[in-house]
Amino acid sequence: VLHHFKERMNGLSEEDTVAEAKRCMSCGMCFECDNCVIFCPQDAVFRVRKNESTTGRYVDTDYTKCVGCHVCTDVCPTGYIQMGLGE
Repeated sequence: VLHHFKERMNGLSEEDTVAEAKRCMSCGMCFECDNCVIFCPQDAVFRVRKNESTTGRYVDTDYTKCVGCHVCTDVCPTGYIQMGLGE
């Protein structure tokens, strides 16, 4: 910066910081949009009860019903779902 020493970057207040943090949709983890549950044509994807879930995992897949159509992957806004060959 030429010709002055004014502060160039002002931080956010605590209130503004909390408001900005609430805007975050995802850091690549499931945020319970339920798209995969809603759009799965085989009903293979289902919600996990809160007391059984872990961070970033609110849905599970019944691989006996899954036909590998990839609809869940296509409708996931976070990219969290990755299709593979199972276990």
